[in-house]
Amino acid sequence: MQILRKISTSDSGDIGKLYKQVRTLYNMHTDANTDRRINTLLSGLNNIVSSIAEMRNKDSDAHGVGANRIPIKEHHARLFVNTSMAMADFILSVEQESK
Repeated sequence: MQILRKISTSDSGDIGKLYKQVRTLYNMHTDANTDRRINTLLSGLNNIVSSIAEMRNKDSDAHGVGANRIPIKEHHARLFVNTSMAMADFILSVEQESK
């Protein structure tokens, strides 16, 4: 599988690992040289990706119905989808900016 730049990634579907690769590739890390507010926002985005990955792995039909599966209400599903789209848009914007 190829992501934005020509690098090889795993087909495991591990969203967390893929996002970590993208963060490293495009230097999307929090650091002392970046404004505190941007660092806080980036940290929040990391939490969003982690939550999406957890919902995808533990609460979806992808791996069968587990004992710990919780029902996801429509408004939570909308948040999940809309946040995923915002994250994708942000990553694509970072990639465009890097050119």
